Amino acid sequence: MKKIHLIESIQSFLASDNAGDSKGVYHPEEIAVHLNNVFNQSVYNAWLNGKKYSEFSQLDAWSKVYEIDVVDQVGAKAHALLPFSPVQLPDGLGLRQISDHDTPATVLVPIEATASVVFGALDVNTISSVPTYSLEQNSHSTGAGEESHMLRLEKLPTVDTIDSLDVLMIVPFDQLDDYDDVAMPSGMEENMISQVIEMMSNKRIPDTTNDEVIRPENQ
Repeated sequence: MKKIHLIESIQSFLASDNAGDSKGVYHPEEIAVHLNNVFNQSVYNAWLNGKKYSEFSQLDAWSKVYEIDVVDQVGAKAHALLPFSPVQLPDGLGLRQISDHDTPATVLVPIEATASVVFGALDVNTISSVPTYSLEQNSHSTGAGEESHMLRLEKLPTVDTIDSLDVLMIVPFDQLDDYDDVAMPSGMEENMISQVIEMMSNKRIPDTTNDEVIRPENQ
């Protein structure tokens, strides 16, 4: 289902008599904020369920592939800028898989940002030649609106170089355009709509009465 259709479904219900005391006109941005919260919780629940059974394939249903360029390669090292901040999940599972765009069988291995220093000290860096990546804040960013996160790439081939990567990422709800499809497991749309309606129906009605404040000039 497209993002705008999720929002409109909730708007329509809350504007109907079925909404009871919560009936009213709600701004799409307000609904989107609640949808984002429900979306994030649903993704986290999918991770928890995957951890329980050591099976994280359900997270792939929330994910989408983005092709990103490998830039500034010097020797076997380079970096690549992510289109947005990944969904924050333990063990970096907001990034599902990263592979060479031209040779999908070449899959990069995730490591911690400090791992290369540790491996260098242990002299085990030569054990494997598989390209690696680590997730970092974008140190090349120079202003607001620029990509906030980058992949630090190492052990890249210096012959038959990797020019671009296919990055399978869980797409945050707030990064979707109105007419983007919301990637989620089958049947989850109705569940998300129901949760948001329940959350908004339970909101306290704002108190618009004036506080009875005695001001010094009125004394």
